[in-house]
Amino acid sequence: MSEAIAHPAELRGRAAVPAKRGGFFYHYGPQAWIDMVMSKRMIVKQAWPVVTFTYLPILRMTTDAERIDREWVEIRSRREDVRFFDSPRERWRKRYGNFVREVEWALLELRQHFSQAQYEDIVIGTSVALGHENSQDFLDMMNSMGERTPKGDEGSGGPTQPKGFQKLAFEMFNPAGFLTGPAQITSFDTAKGTAIMEVPDCAWHICAAAESLPNPDALPEQGCLLICKGAFEALFDGKDGGLSMEFEPHLPETSCTVRMNWKTDPA
Repeated sequence: MSEAIAHPAELRGRAAVPAKRGGFFYHYGPQAWIDMVMSKRMIVKQAWPVVTFTYLPILRMTTDAERIDREWVEIRSRREDVRFFDSPRERWRKRYGNFVREVEWALLELRQHFSQAQYEDIVIGTSVALGHENSQDFLDMMNSMGERTPKGDEGSGGPTQPKGFQKLAFEMFNPAGFLTGPAQITSFDTAKGTAIMEVPDCAWHICAAAESLPNPDALPEQGCLLICKGAFEALFDGKDGGLSMEFEPHLPETSCTVRMNWKTDPA
């Protein structure tokens, strides 16, 4: 791990958001403000402490504690400062990127010392427990989607493309935007309770500059597969008719397909 995290100091803080994304609306529009607020509430206050209070103690007891502490100080030194005049979008990007960088470092270290089953149990199990502890209201809301979704016409014939105003509303007020970045609902069937969301450049992969990651030669895939895909599929497993989510990361690309299913009441 010591060699993997070495990098030139001048590369710290380089923005990873694609250049094609920009403009006032992207940086100051409704979704940017939602993502800024949610990143502080859900990531900084609820998710981030898992690194310090769960992963680090496990690593200190499992391997060379002095080395772990040295590398932890180094990886923390790569944090991008959230500044007063940063746009809402930039505040979100920095917070998310800092979290991804540090959690990816911890996961890469953990997987060296445990079997795959143990490793997944630590990471996914902790994430699921935190979700139930800190976000039960959000989980309940998502799992009651079928009760709040307008029923489609019985003769609609299956999935449809979102209408213009629906696409615009989702792009401006996507509750999952703080996790995925810009995304699109490409298909939905309210009668059957299905939807497909496409994420062209998942925020997990692009918010932290590649050069600042613990492994600059690869996407931060450990967190993608365990904290995002693994934990959310476990939290939303369709039990008792609730929401079921299936993630299909297109690694080594930064895109992802999310398929959702929920129980609908008979029309």
